[in-house]
Amino acid sequence: MGFRRSASVIALIFFTASCGFNRTGALPPAGSTLARQQTGAPTVSLDASSSGPTVPADAYGAEIATWFDFTQSFVNPSLEKTKMGLIRFPGGSESDAYHWENGGTLCKHMGDIAAHATFDNLMRRLAKPLGVDVAVTLNYGSNRTCDGGGDPAEAGSWVAYAKSHGYRVKYWTVGNENYGSWEYDLHSKPHDPQTYADAVRNDYYPAVKKADPNAQLGVVVNAPHDKAWNNLVLSKAQPFDFVELHYYAEYYTDNDEYLLGQAITKFASQLKDLRSEMDAANVPRSVPIYLGEYNNDSGEEGKQSVSIVNGLYLGQMLGTVLDAGLPMATWWLAYGSCDEDGDFSKNLYGWQNFGSEALFSDGLPDPYVNCNDTPKIAGGTPFPTARVMTMFASGVPPGSQVRTVDVAGSLHTRVRVYGFAAGQGFALVLFDNTLNPIKLTAKIENSGHSSFDGTLTTYGKAQYDQSKQNKWTGPTQKSLGKVGASIPLTLPPYSVTVLSLQ
Repeated sequence: MGFRRSASVIALIFFTASCGFNRTGALPPAGSTLARQQTGAPTVSLDASSSGPTVPADAYGAEIATWFDFTQSFVNPSLEKTKMGLIRFPGGSESDAYHWENGGTLCKHMGDIAAHATFDNLMRRLAKPLGVDVAVTLNYGSNRTCDGGGDPAEAGSWVAYAKSHGYRVKYWTVGNENYGSWEYDLHSKPHDPQTYADAVRNDYYPAVKKADPNAQLGVVVNAPHDKAWNNLVLSKAQPFDFVELHYYAEYYTDNDEYLLGQAITKFASQLKDLRSEMDAANVPRSVPIYLGEYNNDSGEEGKQSVSIVNGLYLGQMLGTVLDAGLPMATWWLAYGSCDEDGDFSKNLYGWQNFGSEALFSDGLPDPYVNCNDTPKIAGGTPFPTARVMTMFASGVPPGSQVRTVDVAGSLHTRVRVYGFAAGQGFALVLFDNTLNPIKLTAKIENSGHSSFDGTLTTYGKAQYDQSKQNKWTGPTQKSLGKVGASIPLTLPPYSVTVLSLQ
């Protein structure tokens, strides 16, 4: 993604087509297990004796792009409330045209840089006060004079500058989606995996490690079906410290049932397939996968993007990321997006006449992106995606640990559940992917405790529907008092519920 709109991930047209838009409902995520068919009330059970990955702060992340003035007063408070742990900069496709020195410049016609949107301002006025990590996408596509491919010396200078200033840049990726024809690439063989792998191995990796031996350098990978790119880069670009994958489930045409069903399952499968490709290329198991971008649609955004449906999608993607043990993920994007040309089909659930890739309003309406017809929505107002990320990060804070969850077979087309050891107790994050309430029983097994103090936090259709009157309300929370290890629940329609048991 990039160039303010979405210099789209065209390769995902083929990915979406390959999915066939299967209309089956939500299937169990990676790391969760379908239980045997049960009689009586459907049950979800967390096994307290199981073990799983630790939840990292950097799983709760988002993009900050060059075209947005992130020094505005509402930015830091909104990011802080969302428990943000990681921000990615300077953009998607803009990264391959971006030159960081002297406040930042772009090769001609390759995007915009807002006033104050400099690397120093990002680090000093946003990252440092919030205490967040930063992921930087290095320019692979162009040199400083914009007449050739990226200059590894420029990348090394950026890493050295960050180190000398004590900036908390944790990840450096060589380029953005360089497998794609939409990406700005002035090499003599653009979008070529051999050229990319050679540049990483021979030039970028040495330059970055010389500038800072502790810097973590990553390479771009595509979805596993792109074997021509992945196999060569994974085998020939080594050594590297991580791989960066992007995932968009749809392209221009949206479908709610698909997004909450097959799209999540497809992503979980892609993670496994990518790891298999990494194994085949002898990439060490210690090299992690970074989910650098994800959202519902890689094209123009419609009403699904700001509806409860995209919020539920974000939450289940997060759950899948945590179950799979990915140490970092960044949503595309935090601010600076508004569309009126996406999918507004009446078959989609939602009320808005605009779409947005962003977690928050940047102060709508937005004449500068030809989005004049939206209601007035104050800058920093959370859309459902931000609401769900905040709920997840609050209920499952960094340091929590994944626990195995069994879901009754009768629920598997309608409900996803993620389980964690959190604080001194446990947390279940439950998703109702239907427009009907669902009754179930949540159980904590093998904990050695017969009672807990319970809290229930819920965000769903009922809260989102108030946006029809331009009221963007947050979740509800109630104390359950003392509860046993078996708790009857009713999940509201299109909702996420965090059950905290301490």
